[in-house]
Amino acid sequence: MDEELTNLPAISVRLIRDDEERAVKTLAGRAFPPLGNVFFSPLPQTLVAERDGQLVGAVVPKLFTLPDGRRCGVIFWLMTAPETRGLGVGGRLVGAALRSLEMRGCREVFACVEGFNTGSSRLFAAQGFTILSFWEQCRRYGLPGTFVLWAKTSRFGGDVGHFLWARPGASRPDSPALQCWIGAFLSALIFLVAGWRGGWIEGFDPATVLGGVAAVVALYGLREVAMRLAARSQGLSVRHRAWEAAFPWSLGIALMLGWFFPAPGSVYPRSDAWRYQALIPKLGPIAFAGASAVLVFAWAAWALPRSGGLPPEVATWLRVAHTAGLSLALLEVLVPFSPFVSFGGRRVWDWSRPAWGALAVAATTLFLIGR
Repeated sequence: MDEELTNLPAISVRLIRDDEERAVKTLAGRAFPPLGNVFFSPLPQTLVAERDGQLVGAVVPKLFTLPDGRRCGVIFWLMTAPETRGLGVGGRLVGAALRSLEMRGCREVFACVEGFNTGSSRLFAAQGFTILSFWEQCRRYGLPGTFVLWAKTSRFGGDVGHFLWARPGASRPDSPALQCWIGAFLSALIFLVAGWRGGWIEGFDPATVLGGVAAVVALYGLREVAMRLAARSQGLSVRHRAWEAAFPWSLGIALMLGWFFPAPGSVYPRSDAWRYQALIPKLGPIAFAGASAVLVFAWAAWALPRSGGLPPEVATWLRVAHTAGLSLALLEVLVPFSPFVSFGGRRVWDWSRPAWGALAVAATTLFLIGR
């Protein structure tokens, strides 16, 4: 492959040289959040962007083959120097990576982008990528092929809010409502597994199963309704997106540790070209409404059994509901950093620190008194 893939005024994109690994690692430390570059190591196929003799960006395109023989590519580790953002460095790197992969016979290319990383998602949208839902992935590649695709694109990496972008994009619209409700019922089943392994749900009699499923579905549904009502009040059109790559982690944690790791998905603007910072004044209140609904649910499930006079079965269901609500409240509020940035806490944190602080106090208090 020719070393100079593209050469535009002021910025050139080329293959990395052996003596530039340290410089690219340093760039990754500047481009990504703390700990975001821990696993980064430049590969021989890494492309770097250079401006006035300085490295200002890098991207790692990789090849892989699916079980049906399809030759595909994936774009990893797209990074640009903070001081050059807005100069088109990222777009040139993506374009160069695509040309590199296409020169090597790739007709399908993928990228995994965190839901709030709209700088990267806009770059991919401009190149003809769209998000592929889980159902579209299965339709294209079959279930075994989809999980091979996840392995090749590092979707098992643990960042719960990443979406799979693909070029060519989706051939048919997906159903946000289907994603929402199937995700809720899958989470409910994982919740029961966690309760069985952790010993805080005894037996799987019909009443227990019904109570556990109802608790999680009601919790997720209340959160979704609260966010949608807040979005309507903000004049923002949103849709639900499931975090499908989080379910293997959620199930694994349930089986190994007996803990419930909620993966509720979230609402996102319908457009693929939205800007996170521009919309945070609206996304913050939306996330605040969702987190508040979760806290009200968890606090009510803790308080009602203490009022007395409830049938034993109802009191048991409420204790189960409290466990589900507390689990989600802690993740939704208290960890607004990687790899939990897709939960509502990050959006509230970026919108209003006092609002986040109020939610954090309510969640911490519930944890301390309600364990």
